[in-house]
Amino acid sequence: MIIYRFILAFLFCVCSGQLQAQQPDTNAIKNLYDISLDFADDQVDELWENAAQIDLQSTQAGFAKGRLLANRLRGLAEEYAGNYEAAISFYLQTLNDAKAGKWVEYEIAALSDLAIAYSEVKQHEKARDVYRQSLQLSIERGEVSSIISGMGNLGAIYNQLEKPDSAQLFLEEGLRLSKEYNTSHSLSSIYNNLGNVFFKKKEYRKALNYFITNKALHQGKGQETLLWTDYLNLGDVYLELGRMDSARFYSEEALRLAILLNSRSKEANSYALLAKLNERLGRYREAYKFQQKWYHLDTALVNQETAASIAEMQERFNARDREKQNQLLQATIDKEKLQNRNLRSLSLAAFLILVLSIILLIVFRRSNRQLVKVNTIINRQKEALSELNQEKNNLMSIVSHDLSTPFSSIHMWSRLLETDAHLNEEQKKATLNIRKAAENGEQLIRQILDVERAGTTQDKLELEEINLTSFLNHVVGQFQPIAAGKKIPLSGPSTSTEVYLLTDQQLLQRIMENLLSNAIKFSEPGMPVKVQIASDAEFTDIIIEDKGPGISKEEQQQLFTRYGRLSPKPTAGEASTGLGLSIVKRLANELRATLQYSGAPGEGSRFLVRFKK
Repeated sequence: MIIYRFILAFLFCVCSGQLQAQQPDTNAIKNLYDISLDFADDQVDELWENAAQIDLQSTQAGFAKGRLLANRLRGLAEEYAGNYEAAISFYLQTLNDAKAGKWVEYEIAALSDLAIAYSEVKQHEKARDVYRQSLQLSIERGEVSSIISGMGNLGAIYNQLEKPDSAQLFLEEGLRLSKEYNTSHSLSSIYNNLGNVFFKKKEYRKALNYFITNKALHQGKGQETLLWTDYLNLGDVYLELGRMDSARFYSEEALRLAILLNSRSKEANSYALLAKLNERLGRYREAYKFQQKWYHLDTALVNQETAASIAEMQERFNARDREKQNQLLQATIDKEKLQNRNLRSLSLAAFLILVLSIILLIVFRRSNRQLVKVNTIINRQKEALSELNQEKNNLMSIVSHDLSTPFSSIHMWSRLLETDAHLNEEQKKATLNIRKAAENGEQLIRQILDVERAGTTQDKLELEEINLTSFLNHVVGQFQPIAAGKKIPLSGPSTSTEVYLLTDQQLLQRIMENLLSNAIKFSEPGMPVKVQIASDAEFTDIIIEDKGPGISKEEQQQLFTRYGRLSPKPTAGEASTGLGLSIVKRLANELRATLQYSGAPGEGSRFLVRFKK
């Protein structure tokens, strides 16, 4: 998906033009801001400097909107640096300022910034919702250019959500409006995303027409970044059409531009396409070389992101530790004040009581000093354990990432061997076993990493009210192809009644995916699997029922433990690591929900996820 930043730049330039009429002494601020919007992603330092200048000059000129412009540039700087959490924080400040000042045009642009950031961190549903808000405001204002941009952005998001039909509707409406009102600032984004829609639908000739049209818009100096996207798209679509010479030309041109732009992420994507091209041509040695180049670049980027994440987590830990120390100091001060008041009261009593009080005070202070020593030792041990745990989690992340590449290589070579017409049946069977082993290894690495990270998760819950009925039917729909493969009737809750739930949609989806996957995995062909909702004044329950082998009461005690191995086995030879239900239990705890199991051997299984209202 490509959502071009210059669309937002256009909107802000329009806004800044209105400012000029109201504040004739702010031209310098406006010009500095306009220049900053054209900065590339390697000019983060300049963005910070210009934001500081805008803040300073706006304060001197009494320019109320200056802070909003400065914070938007800071958000861009953080986004270019890959610090999306910080970028979102600045964009939210911009949005709040726009709402407080009732500057709707700025509110629209701030919502678009937020949606782009959410999309970058793969929160596509949230990006979609924010884009809808932005589009609604544009429609209410009747601003055609903003409406067209909103249509294009929503189309791109729906494309990422694997809903190409919905994406096509928004994009074609945006294209119609663009032609009707003779505007061109959004055409590039719309053409690119329409090409991606038809590529996903495997209508490659239609996709090719849009990619070629888009490339024609970007000819000329200063368009290298957009041309790189065009070349990569053209290389990919020519590859699918079997036009290998054209595919090779545009793939190599994409790599040349990536190197010219000094962008490692673009260079990595170019190597990935060249590996795919050479694999199709049967040049496996060259394909392997390009795959290795992609891997080294991708690993370097991942390690940089990991180091930045570790530094951020460490700073958060230090901040929390300082806060605890301040609280402990304040508690000690309050305690000593209380003791002084008691001593003053006791001084009015008899001499014997005074002597006894002094003795008790000495004993108390000795005990308190001993307690402080013990607490100091405990705190040091906790800090050491925290550091060791952090090192372990960092190692797990790096090892998991590095191990995934050998498995990917094994998987790729096994698929190539399967296409060899000279293999006998026994060799084909051995090759198939190699591929299945590689796939199972990749799945095991992902699940082990998920479980090992569970103990240190510090992510905040993203609570939102969802239509639980529609959500569960959507998840059930994703598993229909897998269930159909085993001839298992899979049904979701009735749509006649809508139930709403305040929860974290991402975590709930992971719970449902694990439980549904297990239900299908352990059910015999033809046996039904059902998902239902039960709601009353106190609880909302999600129920997953199957007619599988069931679990004995003895084995139910280790049902939610890590790596627990139970006697029931998958009915079609699927892989099972014993990790899924421990992950579900941990996620349910994070959502303040309870997870219950009922069932017996030969009677199937019933999982209940209960949320208290």
